[in-house]
Amino acid sequence: MTIVIRIATAADAEDASALIHMSFLELAAKDWEPQAVQIFLDESSPASMRERLKAATYAAGAYLQERLVGFILMPTPTLLGMLFVHPQSLRRGIGRALWEAARAHIGSNFPQAITVELNSTPYAVVFYQSLGFFPISSAFQRSGTRATRMACWLPARSLGAE
Repeated sequence: MTIVIRIATAADAEDASALIHMSFLELAAKDWEPQAVQIFLDESSPASMRERLKAATYAAGAYLQERLVGFILMPTPTLLGMLFVHPQSLRRGIGRALWEAARAHIGSNFPQAITVELNSTPYAVVFYQSLGFFPISSAFQRSGTRATRMACWLPARSLGAE
């Protein structure tokens, strides 16, 4: 089956929010305190996602037979804010395809951006490492969340260091 990556717009906010909530609740929320989970759910509601999508540097959805199975959001050229894959679609290359599309967009449109950072949940650290991100902090807790700060130095690939 072919995965189709397409730019996400404000019209995709409801589907993106539903996917984010499903994936987050099943895979990452158990490491967070209840109030932090609720804040995340509020900040990724359809209304909030509509505004985020309007302002994003890059946002895209991965579709499998017209069904949204993955979503990526970069609020700025140097920050990966969200990358979620439907729990039933994990390990099929969807997250990697979304990242590669975002990386190509950043490389073409923002060549001055050489490092992309993110906060990874404990669940996703190994996945992000497989994409070329490396921890730049130890795991930390902040406001009820658990994360590790990670970065990808974009020139690494062309220099053979990735």
